[in-house]
Amino acid sequence: MAIVKMNKFTLLTFESKKDALLEKLQGFSEVEFIDLQNEDYLEENKELRELSKDTVDEEFSNCEEELSKAKFALDFLKGYVPQKSGLKAMKEGKKSLSQKELQDKVLNSNWHEVYDKVKEKELQLIELDNEITKLETECALLKPWEGLDASFSDINSLKTPHFIGSVAKNYEEALVSELSNCYLEIICRNNQDIFFFALSNEDNKEKVEEVLRGFGFSQFKMDTGEIPMNTIHTDMDRIEKIKSEKFFIKEELAALEEGLNKLELVYEYYHNIYTRKLAKNNFLKTNNTVVIQGWIPVEKNEELSNIGKKILGEDYYLTYEEVKEEEIPNVPIKLKNNSLNKSFENITEMYSLPRYNDIDPTPLLAPFFLLFFGMMVADIGYGLLVLIGSLIALKAFKLEEKQREFAKFFFWLSFPTIAFGAIYGAFFGDLIPLPALINTKTDVTTILVMSIVFGVIQIFFGLGIKAYVLVRSGKPLDAFFDVGSWVITLVSIGVFAFGKMNGNGLVGNIGMWCMIFGMVLIVLTQGRQMKSKGGKIGQGLYELYGITGYIGDLVSYTRLMALGLAGGSIAGALNLIIGMFPGVALVIFGPIVFILGHVFNLGLSLLGAYVHTCRLEYVEYFSKFYDGGGRPFKPFKTLDKFIDIKKES
Repeated sequence: MAIVKMNKFTLLTFESKKDALLEKLQGFSEVEFIDLQNEDYLEENKELRELSKDTVDEEFSNCEEELSKAKFALDFLKGYVPQKSGLKAMKEGKKSLSQKELQDKVLNSNWHEVYDKVKEKELQLIELDNEITKLETECALLKPWEGLDASFSDINSLKTPHFIGSVAKNYEEALVSELSNCYLEIICRNNQDIFFFALSNEDNKEKVEEVLRGFGFSQFKMDTGEIPMNTIHTDMDRIEKIKSEKFFIKEELAALEEGLNKLELVYEYYHNIYTRKLAKNNFLKTNNTVVIQGWIPVEKNEELSNIGKKILGEDYYLTYEEVKEEEIPNVPIKLKNNSLNKSFENITEMYSLPRYNDIDPTPLLAPFFLLFFGMMVADIGYGLLVLIGSLIALKAFKLEEKQREFAKFFFWLSFPTIAFGAIYGAFFGDLIPLPALINTKTDVTTILVMSIVFGVIQIFFGLGIKAYVLVRSGKPLDAFFDVGSWVITLVSIGVFAFGKMNGNGLVGNIGMWCMIFGMVLIVLTQGRQMKSKGGKIGQGLYELYGITGYIGDLVSYTRLMALGLAGGSIAGALNLIIGMFPGVALVIFGPIVFILGHVFNLGLSLLGAYVHTCRLEYVEYFSKFYDGGGRPFKPFKTLDKFIDIKKES
């Protein structure tokens, strides 16, 4: 239950064997390469500056092209091939193949034919969509002229001066007045314009043109020579036919499920090759040899050595180095915990992974997370639902690792939920009266005190961890100054308050003097890093002011009481409302309201408990001893998006 111990490996081998080695290391999935080409790294390791930077080979562009084709066809087909439901997909899980099996399936498949067909259908759909757009645009332009009963070819053949177009609607009266000597037919009006046809004699042509220019006349031009209504009908008929053509094309695409499965394998295969090609940008080389460095868990050293012997024979040099002090900030972090604590690693990761020389806080947060979560949900019925749901997910579905850990996370959380439900006597609220150790209606003060006590325990536990870390680092005096002074002060405040409340003067006086001693110790030691005496005292006084933060921390733990009572109260209110239904309504609507209401309350309770427990862990607990700042271990591995590649050693 700790941070996995890492070491740095350096591997030298012949350039000709690099590709085979990378393929094996990708299947091994336990090494993270160091970027030897990074200028900062080269500056720190000047002996490497004489080497050349490795680069991708000429096959890279071909691999990139194949990957691009597979990605295009895959993304395009996903929009048409019916996808499996989430439950069905989880139940079936992903296929498992070795790298060799994947390669054989891809190289022996006709996936290029699938790509060509998809590309062809895409072009057909684009052409049809363009045609629809063109026809719809034509219909929109002709729409105002659908009342015109003459064809455009007939109008254009007129020898008499004629005008067809539109002006702004507010010019209608002026237009009619100015063209009183002409034939004027208004075809259509809309909110902005009027559309008209006008005839004039040859003598009036220039005058009419001048009048129309003054009104901002927009002449209508159309390629078609048909009657507008006929053209619109023809276009609409063609649009419907095009939609039918598109439907059949989409049906053809929807039938390519087998092709989609092939493309998933192709994408996986070429993405893995692409990743191997890009990995070379981390290496340095000479004319014939390549230099590779990276991080690997110490427990995997022997497996890496075996890979070297198997792939490279005697033509390699491999060494392992322990982590140096200056390398600690750059060491990737991998956590290793037992089954229970592993389910809570996501809580640590959301905050920040520890540094390599720090401690893994996961085992230290898990017990409190279980306790607080259970206290906030606190219902036997809800706990049983979570337990059953998580068991079904774990047993009935083939979940990925992250999904499986998430299901196990709620599996473990169901037990304290049931336990606190038993303490409070809650089963779907008060659906079934159960004996309670603590009555949530009458013992609110007891629950409040219990919440504060749990808070005190966690805060002091956090301070204890900080002291342990400092002592482990060889700083026992710092542990006394930074932790001991606060423990003395906080405990003394509690003793002083207890003595005053119980009228015990001796206990109160002892607490008071110990409290004064602790406060003086804080003022004198907390600013010791400052240079001047004034700075030391000032910083010490500022740190002492931080005692108000501890009060705020304790108040935060009252949420344990508040959320637990709120969830129970909502559940009780639902049961009360259902109980008020009259006879027939109770039978018909009661179960529906019960299920919907309690599912909603369960979701609300789980979300609230999760969020607020995380807040207590991060703010009130981690702030006492944990900084984080580590980066996750990112091994060189296969994609594993559509299939599981069998891990090799």
